[in-house]
Amino acid sequence: MRHVRLPASATGLTVCRGRFDQLLLDAARSAGVEVLQPAFARRPRREADGWTVPVTTPEGARVLRARFLVDAAGRARVLGGRVTHTSPRTIALHTTWRADPHETPATCVEALPDGWLWGTLLPSGNYRVMAFTDPEHLRRSGVRKTSLESHFRSLLAGSELFGRLARERPGDMVRVCDATSFFHPDPVGVDHLRIGEAAFAIDPLSSSGVEKALQSAMSGAVTVHTLLSEDGDRTAALAYYRDSQRHSAEQHVKWAGGHYGEHRPHQGNAFWRSRALPLPAATSAPASPTDLAHLMHRRLRLTPATELVSTPCVVGDQVSFRPALSHPTLARPVAYLGGLALAPLAESLSGDHTLAETLRAWSRTMAPGQAMAIARWLHQHDIMTVAC
Repeated sequence: MRHVRLPASATGLTVCRGRFDQLLLDAARSAGVEVLQPAFARRPRREADGWTVPVTTPEGARVLRARFLVDAAGRARVLGGRVTHTSPRTIALHTTWRADPHETPATCVEALPDGWLWGTLLPSGNYRVMAFTDPEHLRRSGVRKTSLESHFRSLLAGSELFGRLARERPGDMVRVCDATSFFHPDPVGVDHLRIGEAAFAIDPLSSSGVEKALQSAMSGAVTVHTLLSEDGDRTAALAYYRDSQRHSAEQHVKWAGGHYGEHRPHQGNAFWRSRALPLPAATSAPASPTDLAHLMHRRLRLTPATELVSTPCVVGDQVSFRPALSHPTLARPVAYLGGLALAPLAESLSGDHTLAETLRAWSRTMAPGQAMAIARWLHQHDIMTVAC
């Protein structure tokens, strides 16, 4: 275990999901969304002209009809379909403890030989604790439903950060849920879309589930809007959402695997070894700006590895295809930089003009500082080079 002390200026934030979700729901209502609450939606049915969703409310049964259906049911995935697991099987044991907030640290993470613990103080004053492990470990340990609490207590007893809780009584029953990462290979169609954990689930070690869900929601919103618009490019919208969800899922797999790979005390144990991956190489630009003075009077062109490819992009409130720069140094094709389209700028790098001439030409449509920033970015990513 390693204690990490953050600078005084650094802050952490644990989101109260109940309050946060209520704020989102209120925002939806204010935007004109009809909210049925409380209500229970049953499995939707696809009809010739859309979807029907049977709903049970306190006032009785209703049937909702819709042109488009968004599956936001998380791991329940009301639209069904097979998913691809992107991590070894992982389960989470979880419960709350009654704790003194003055004696219990706000948020803690601790590695164990066969898993890891996470705990945080809830607004109610209770302390939520989760233990992540391999289901095979529970089977080998002979843990049954009736012995979950005693097993959980034994995990805490061997913990440096949570040991005190082992002597307390849990406030709730110890429960088990699936925490395995997965990805749905086809998260969108012309009349439906899977969002959040209905599309893919990330390893809890990343601790970025809320952020990922919000990103998924924003991508989903512009995708649905494009699909339902009369002038929308359906092909672009479908390609955009599939690509964005796939890329995000793959990125989280690499990040989580890198975090597991950084662990040292138990790195030889099966739990940690099976999840470890090399940490992705950093792709950020150098901290100090690149000096391009030596290139001002040199003619420049695109490097041979650079290509312009058609890529689905968000343009305004819809998705459409736009030319984008593709290069081995880029994780994905890039169509815009600082809100400016890169394709026409890149096409001007034909080897016929010096960098000084190119910057003057670019500065007719943007601020000189923006032109220089784009030139630096192209040079740092090996997209721009000196013409022979």
